[in-house]
Amino acid sequence: MKGNLNRKYLIHFGIPLFSLLLCGCTPASLLPNPLTLAAPAILALLALLAIPVIIALCKSGKIPTVKDLLPDPRFNEENITHTFIAALPTLTREMNLEVASSKQTEVLERSNAKRFLGIDLGTNQARMTVPVTYRYHIRLYDTWKLHIGGGTLIVCAPEIRCSLPPAIHTDEIQETTARGWARGTPVDLLEELRRDLTPVLSQYANDHRRLELVRDTCRQSVAEFIRRWLENEGRWRQGKFTAINVKFTSESVVPANPTLQLHFQPNKTEAAP
Repeated sequence: MKGNLNRKYLIHFGIPLFSLLLCGCTPASLLPNPLTLAAPAILALLALLAIPVIIALCKSGKIPTVKDLLPDPRFNEENITHTFIAALPTLTREMNLEVASSKQTEVLERSNAKRFLGIDLGTNQARMTVPVTYRYHIRLYDTWKLHIGGGTLIVCAPEIRCSLPPAIHTDEIQETTARGWARGTPVDLLEELRRDLTPVLSQYANDHRRLELVRDTCRQSVAEFIRRWLENEGRWRQGKFTAINVKFTSESVVPANPTLQLHFQPNKTEAAP
């Protein structure tokens, strides 16, 4: 009976201990290691200390946030136009976006020549020098199309329109008249000029040549409007959109050079040699 008991202990305890000794284990190594027991607590402490550092780095933009790492479906090629249109009420309450103004001085003239029995009675003349400010806008709720070209946002904006009537600086108008040698005072010609002043200047505002003078200014204004939207969405920065290129509906091709580009400003510590 005693021999069987010793054999039982040998099988259950002796053989496993002998196997451990063969593997290089010693009795001391079988005891629990204090460092091993403390490892979870050390890791937890390091994690707690790292949290404020990670938060500060995320706020400074040094490391990307989880939101930055995940793609935002609102800003893919399919949805970006809709995302922009949906944001318009948060950008402005106006229906139109003024994109340019131009102050010019227009000269309007009328003349009338008269003859009697082949005799030249002279020519009456009236002249007005009119300072006027033309303003241009786009309708915010007309058709927009936005496309993504790498880091460039390509914007097809609504057409430029003139704001009517133009702003006439009545306090700066100058009027002059000239009477023919055998004619009366040309008051009627001056009255015609005054009566037709607003319709004529409205036609001038729609003139293609005057519009071309402000086209680049209009383009810059639209780009700034888009930039403000991108900044509000956290998309105007390195790694997101860094350029905006604006074309208007009437233009057949996109300008070769971007309308607006992001200018990187490195930190002083980074710029120092």
